[in-house]
Amino acid sequence: MHPSLRIALYVFSALALPGLSFFGLALVAALNLLLFHDHLIGTRRLIWRARWLFLLLGVGYAYSLPGPAAISQLADWSPSWPGLWLGGTQMLRLSLLLWLLDGLVISMGQARLMTGLYGLLSLLSGMGFPVERSTIRLGLTLQAMEGNLGRRRSLRAALARLDEPASGHSQFEIQPRAWRISDSLLLLLGLALLAGIWRT
Repeated sequence: MHPSLRIALYVFSALALPGLSFFGLALVAALNLLLFHDHLIGTRRLIWRARWLFLLLGVGYAYSLPGPAAISQLADWSPSWPGLWLGGTQMLRLSLLLWLLDGLVISMGQARLMTGLYGLLSLLSGMGFPVERSTIRLGLTLQAMEGNLGRRRSLRAALARLDEPASGHSQFEIQPRAWRISDSLLLLLGLALLAGIWRT
């Protein structure tokens, strides 16, 4: 699968997941388990890094939607059943999105990811868009984010590093890869599924 297609399919997934019912989400989960079962550990790490977002989704929906109390003993302090259901569904959507992110995008590695980004940005070259410069900037941003993972720094220390001169040498490699007929068919299938979800 072409790297640009993998990124495009992830974008399609991010646009389609909010419109899926619980049954549709279950189908996506089954498909992920079939295709990306070896990415469960990476997905678990992503979920842990986004744990505060999950908590915000769960608590926010649980206490913001009206409905029958889930815990009658708490009376007005109880979360509602509709809030718990919708909050759980939103957390499921986010989990599936992170699973797809690890399976489709992160697992490609830096070289293929840069190739995919370059291929997508090349579609804008006819309008004068600086493809090479933008690809390098995105690559440097992703490299900086990857280098900061697992490090805990104060805001003051992070701001202080902005004035430091860049060290080391960053090199990005673009690996040309031919676009195949199967890539076009998968792209059309993704677009058709996305259009069908939006129309329902």
